[in-house]
Amino acid sequence: MCNYLTFDQYQANGGKVDRSTFPVLEHLARKKLDYWTQDRITEPDCDIALAMTLIVDALAEVKENQAGTASSFSNDGVSVNLSKPVRTESEVMSSVYDQVVEILPVELVSVVIS
Repeated sequence: MCNYLTFDQYQANGGKVDRSTFPVLEHLARKKLDYWTQDRITEPDCDIALAMTLIVDALAEVKENQAGTASSFSNDGVSVNLSKPVRTESEVMSSVYDQVVEILPVELVSVVIS
């Protein structure tokens, strides 16, 4: 299966990234969702599309936070301090994982092997 989410579906779900950034983030999101569901997705549906939208946006947030922002700058001593990201990658992905678990059916996200 190639994609779980098209850019049009992503936009309809309120996605925030632009068209040029979307393909890479969609691919990474698909890999993450496959990992979380242990490759149990056979037919993408509206719930999968919503989960993918959340993951793509979370990955975009992580990417944006990695750069940090200048919180202070000194010209004399040439010192620049970078502020800590608002949320760490672990916090962002943990939050989106909790949402995905609530959205998807238990048979996709359960870690119990049957």
